[in-house]
Amino acid sequence: MNLRHLFTALLAGTLSLGPSVFAVNAETLRVAAALPDGVENAWAASLLQSFEAVKAAKPYGLDLELAYSEGVWGDDATTAMEQYAKQGYDIVWCHTTCADQIEELKDEFPETLFVMIGSGNRALGDNAYHLYTHLHESAYLAGIFAASESKSGKLGVVGLFPADDCNDQVNGFRSGAQSVNPDAKVVVTFIESWYDPVKAAEATNAQIAAGADLVFQLGETFQTCREHGIMCIGNYIDSSVIAPDVVPVSTLLSWEPHLNYVIDEWKKHKDSGEAYAAPEEPVWYTLAEGGGDLSAVTAEFTDKISADTVAAIDAARAAIMSGEL
Repeated sequence: MNLRHLFTALLAGTLSLGPSVFAVNAETLRVAAALPDGVENAWAASLLQSFEAVKAAKPYGLDLELAYSEGVWGDDATTAMEQYAKQGYDIVWCHTTCADQIEELKDEFPETLFVMIGSGNRALGDNAYHLYTHLHESAYLAGIFAASESKSGKLGVVGLFPADDCNDQVNGFRSGAQSVNPDAKVVVTFIESWYDPVKAAEATNAQIAAGADLVFQLGETFQTCREHGIMCIGNYIDSSVIAPDVVPVSTLLSWEPHLNYVIDEWKKHKDSGEAYAAPEEPVWYTLAEGGGDLSAVTAEFTDKISADTVAAIDAARAAIMSGEL
């Protein structure tokens, strides 16, 4: 299934940028997002999935509406966020590195709660919130899966940029794999792009040629795995939706706790009338706090994956949840 069509259908009626978006009542919370890529990118898609879950829960009885701009960086992100703030959106969410852009805008729009995501940002305080995500725990579980199911002991990781967010996953994956097989070899290739399926496919081909028989796909390309008859692990969303024949599990990124946090902050501001006071450090959520997980083995692979592999993942997850690991 095409993710763009999936999310167009999912969000039908909520994403218009026309005047109807702004004709709202006091029980509506308006959220806007500046996305660095299109919604076919799993990073962007993960936010839309989480937003729909929070919307369905109706926090504080609110109706949530979302508008977004795709493929905006740098000055384009500044322009998009400024327009949303002028149009009266309550929360303006920049789904990438944009501290410089938000610093230009936050004082001009003190009633707007701005959000910046991930590494490369810095704390600004006031109405600018720095949210973070670390998927090292989910990646650790993925590493256990990979090393348990690999026949060669050689694993690939197609990374994006060697930024903190990606390095967390690479190191977590390696640690999980080596907890099962201390001799497991993990080959990492950074494609130097946040989204480039062609480069990701080239990196995957090279890793398979070097002996990798299972690849952790931060780069979101699955056709290459299909061509070589190997499994790929998906990232950020359940990638089996688009590649059920090659993706047995995926690391899952949930923005639900982050969204609920900023909605709580918005509500406190509205109720008290006091200025926003964002913390001077990033806010992030662990696996135990709902920030992420590893998906269950898909139905396509249920009979192909060892019960011992599933048991090892479940044991590690329980240890992470309890704080033992």
